[in-house]
Amino acid sequence: MRLGSPAATTRGLREAEFRQVGRWIIEVVDSLRATQGQGDPATEARIAHEVQALCSRFPIYQEM
Repeated sequence: MRLGSPAATTRGLREAEFRQVGRWIIEVVDSLRATQGQGDPATEARIAHEVQALCSRFPIYQEM
């Protein structure tokens, strides 16, 4: 997996937000491991919602 931090820092994400991204990655990987690669739709939906909320706090363009 490759994560590009320049795009995130350009949006204004700081250490706390990167730590949260790391927690989400761990949650998804743990879910995949626990379900033999099937994943958990509820976990994935919750994390997707949380990611969208984070991204809305740090828009790519301020005028959007």
